[in-house]
Amino acid sequence: MLTRTSSEVRKAVDEATESARLRFEKLVNSIDGIVWEADPESFRFTFVSEQAGRILGYALEEWQVDGFWEAHLHPEDRALAIEHCVSWTTHAANRCFEYRMLAKDGRVVWLKDLISVEMHDGRPVSLQGIMVDISERKRLGNALQTVMDNIPCGISLIDADLNIVLANALGRSILDVPPALFEGEKTPLEKIFRFNAQRGEYGPGDPEEQVRERLNLVRRGEPHVLQRTRPDGTVIEIRGQPLPGGGFVTVYMDVTNEKSARTALARESASIKAVLEHLPQGISVFDETLKLRHWNAGMVDVLGLPKDIVRDGAFFDDLVRIPAQRGEYGEGDPEAHVARFHELAMQFRPHQFERTRPNGKTHLVSGKPMLVNDELTGFITTYTDISERKRAEDELRLSAKVFENSTQGISITDPSGRILKVNRAFSAITGYSEEEVVGKTHAILHSGRQDQQFYRAMWKTLAEEGAWSGEMWNRRKCGELYVEQLTITRVPDSTGVTTNFIGIFSDVSQAKAAQNEIERLSMYDAMTGLPNRAFLYERLEHAMRMAERDGNRVALLAVDLDRLAHINEVLGHHTGDRLLVAVAERLNDAMRSADTVTRHIGDEFVIIMEALSDPQDAAILAERVLGELSRPFVVEGHEINISACIGIGVYPEDGSTTQVLIKHADVALHHAKETGESNFQFFREEMNSASVERLLIESNLRLALQRNEFHLVYQPQVDLSTGMITGMEVLLRWLHPQMGMVSPARFIPVAEETGHIIEIGLWVLREACRQTQCWHEQGFAGLQVAVNVSARQFRQDDFADQVRQVLEETGLAPDCLELELTESMIMQRPERVVAVMSELRALGVKFSIDDFGTGYSSLSQLKRFPIDKLKIDQSFTRDIGTDANGTAITCAIIALGNSLRLRVVAEGVETHDQQRFLVDNGCHSMQGYLFSRPVAANDFHGLLLLQRLQAAV
Repeated sequence: MLTRTSSEVRKAVDEATESARLRFEKLVNSIDGIVWEADPESFRFTFVSEQAGRILGYALEEWQVDGFWEAHLHPEDRALAIEHCVSWTTHAANRCFEYRMLAKDGRVVWLKDLISVEMHDGRPVSLQGIMVDISERKRLGNALQTVMDNIPCGISLIDADLNIVLANALGRSILDVPPALFEGEKTPLEKIFRFNAQRGEYGPGDPEEQVRERLNLVRRGEPHVLQRTRPDGTVIEIRGQPLPGGGFVTVYMDVTNEKSARTALARESASIKAVLEHLPQGISVFDETLKLRHWNAGMVDVLGLPKDIVRDGAFFDDLVRIPAQRGEYGEGDPEAHVARFHELAMQFRPHQFERTRPNGKTHLVSGKPMLVNDELTGFITTYTDISERKRAEDELRLSAKVFENSTQGISITDPSGRILKVNRAFSAITGYSEEEVVGKTHAILHSGRQDQQFYRAMWKTLAEEGAWSGEMWNRRKCGELYVEQLTITRVPDSTGVTTNFIGIFSDVSQAKAAQNEIERLSMYDAMTGLPNRAFLYERLEHAMRMAERDGNRVALLAVDLDRLAHINEVLGHHTGDRLLVAVAERLNDAMRSADTVTRHIGDEFVIIMEALSDPQDAAILAERVLGELSRPFVVEGHEINISACIGIGVYPEDGSTTQVLIKHADVALHHAKETGESNFQFFREEMNSASVERLLIESNLRLALQRNEFHLVYQPQVDLSTGMITGMEVLLRWLHPQMGMVSPARFIPVAEETGHIIEIGLWVLREACRQTQCWHEQGFAGLQVAVNVSARQFRQDDFADQVRQVLEETGLAPDCLELELTESMIMQRPERVVAVMSELRALGVKFSIDDFGTGYSSLSQLKRFPIDKLKIDQSFTRDIGTDANGTAITCAIIALGNSLRLRVVAEGVETHDQQRFLVDNGCHSMQGYLFSRPVAANDFHGLLLLQRLQAAV
């Protein structure tokens, strides 16, 4: 081996230092801005980059004259700029601000100055910074502001960091916040939210919580339209549209008058529509200009009009023209018929006539004008299908046989309402024979369900229109109530005097019962028969009202079954459904009579405990439920064991509304599931904070990759026999702009649960392979990179194809990639795991079992998998020399790996004693703080260079 002299080493170091200095100088001068350094007391520049001459025109030596900076500041900015610098230097604050300087040719140049203060022994020793020319941006910004101020609505531009960077005058006026909030280049949206919350514009509640809710909404990066009613009654409509790369364009409009009018109109229209659709007749409403404003399906059906032309604002003549062209108004020119009806309509006088269509149906058309405050507003027309009535009249006159065989009940009365004749259907429906009712009134059928006002209105309609139709409750002879659909028709003689009334009715009790059954099904789960979520909310609301009245509590137990998805996958969804039915029955059997079990969603049940005096009773019930569910279920010949977790919320302590109480019970359930199987947890307020933090992490994970917030660190793996770096394990880190460095223990479980781990894991794999290939190309051949693979990622059907594609894209040799799997992962569906591992092993990819010894793998199963390494968990490594059991386990794992011809890597090595023990017992490699912490790629490259230099020396 050649040994270099100390002078040669010094020369090499000097050359490397000079090369680095030149590269640094070239880098500084290539930056599109003025890189500077100055004395913190006199503000005299001690260094400026070459860009200074290009941007301001002064030679470099001019910059280094005492007072240069102060002398060339714009007069309007000089005092404030100097004040800022003095203050920031004194307080060692790193800041950036904008100001103007005068260029050598007289131009005014806007600069953005990013300043940092270097401190030593508590005193500033140097100022450094970068001045960036923002003149063009300022010019465009002013032009854009002018354009925006002329837009007839409020508008603002919000950047990706949720700062308002631009807002027009109308927008600031509508927001109605102090002008001071808009001073400066950017206004944090959070400040606007906090100002509004503190003055009560978001209603009652914690202002800070209201601010967080609104920040979470905009961080989702989704289009949104919302309205906010301010304390003075003003209604502001806010429309947000996300921008590519982050941020929003937001439009603000004062819609107070529009909303009031729209609300009133919508309420009126909805009421009218509901009434119209429940009327048995067809009906239309035309305004004073003969434009259609309201109608129902009966009118469209009666007139036989195409649905596409019946719309709001349709002209009367256009609608009448269609039946006229079909010849339904007789012979002659259709337009003459249209003109005749138009003239009649424009008279706005009451009218009534019968109209028979070609299909034989006869309708009674009744029209009357509409007056509002004695002013004409249009007319309303009803179209009553009187075909049945007309047919009944003919039958009464011509055929008693048809009368008797009608399936509808029919009665004929005299003008005073005394019954003259009834048919057999009448007797069949009511139970009264003809002899029992003749001479009497229909009062013998009265149920008491309709009051006198109802009957007065009915007779009034009969007197005015000659007919009445509707539903009525009556009582059979046996006392049973029933509902009938009844039509009463007045029969006049040739002089118009009423001679009879004819009543035709049908028993619609079964239809009503079917309707009631439909309503019942809407409140109950069809599979288990338990009340459903709609019932839950209604029942819980009632229970909370009763508890408030009686001074009791209500407990809400959210029960979530474990392993149902696995049971569905293995035994089929039919078996899973039958299991849910069995669970529902067992839960019902465990309840008190006052308790209610509901099926909330999927495999989650919710129990309502009413009249609760002591919350401990909820714990007793939870224990009983867990015990019941722990007993095996026998479903279709399969003995199935399940467990459950329960979250408990108590009213009023944990929520005063149904939504809040259910939410808090779910939060407690989530924490129970994190704790482990078969346990329950009462809600605690700190759980809510944890849930909010988890939601914050989840919402930010969606954009973390796009925002390049993730980076990788590398922990060297060292060969214990040579001390050389042979590879590295890649670890993921997340640096969030607000939350700072987020621990993998906090965000990895969330990524696993939400599925974001799939996209993140693929990025980690690609980036790790790319970086490793770079090091190979730089002369560090043979390095092997170990990448952790999540269970969810590995379960993808195309996982092997993804790995193959990444290797092809990056050019990394497959035998330099090692995928780390956990014991629990490989023991789930082992057949598929072996297949995927074999497919990748055929390419040359290596596999290791991470944290070996902490899982539940079977040694008999272990030999089936194509494994290359076992990694000793750091918990066992720490026990070396301090705990006999941990030391013994470490020895056993090393012996097992050697016997299976697997390489063994010890994690978490921190002491030389641990290293010597591992060497003495035949361990192959190690990683841990003893050699190096996980480091960034540049630092890892430095370790490789140091190792090469040491090897060369």
